[in-house]
Amino acid sequence: MTTEIAAAALLGPASQANAAPLQVGYGVSLTDFGGFHQALQTAGLRLDANPVNPPSEAARQIMKPFEYINGEARQLSLDARVAQANGHEMTPGEMVMLTVRCQEFMFHCQLTSNIANRTSDGLQQLFRQQG
Repeated sequence: MTTEIAAAALLGPASQANAAPLQVGYGVSLTDFGGFHQALQTAGLRLDANPVNPPSEAARQIMKPFEYINGEARQLSLDARVAQANGHEMTPGEMVMLTVRCQEFMFHCQLTSNIANRTSDGLQQLFRQQG
């Protein structure tokens, strides 16, 4: 969609001759945005931001596994930094425990990724069957 269409709709037929055509795409530049903003100001319109609704309960439940993985990664990073900051080398038992926890973290990542991929495949198949 071009901003020329939007600007022309906002400016009305009297000002369309003076409107500079602006193209929005992958190569959009700040001057394009400036031109569109100037067209909006010329039209005398004001754009207000609308508040975003908080996520639904379903969205929160969907994000729980990702939050758990983030918490695990944060805790592993903290434990590794503490071990490094202490200045002494880790004992073999500590190394094994940290390695086991890293493997557990990777298992949770792979499991979550597998579930997400299978869900996506199932939804795609459902939409194909509906269409």
